[in-house]
Amino acid sequence: MYRKSILLVPLFLAACVTPEIPGGFEDEQSWFDARVRDGASAEAAPSSIPDKTPARSASALAHSAENVLEARDQLAREERATRPPVTDTEDYAEEAREHATPPPPID
Repeated sequence: MYRKSILLVPLFLAACVTPEIPGGFEDEQSWFDARVRDGASAEAAPSSIPDKTPARSASALAHSAENVLEARDQLAREERATRPPVTDTEDYAEEAREHATPPPPID
């Protein structure tokens, strides 16, 4: 009995400090109730659950993606500009071996 009570104490403490869902459980399920009211079958799952993230327009998302891709391309251009081109296959292989060789162990 003593072991059971020791194992259950953390569970009870976790239950006490678990925050309440804002708006309650009923508000979280309102999307399902609306589908049923609109004539959807209660047995069929929706194709997707509505997103709770802040609404963003498609143009804002596309603009954000363009910014990320432009920053990526800029970094790639800067890296290519600072690194001399390797024309010899042996030089390229030697450089790759140097990068692949692990450092010596620290004693």
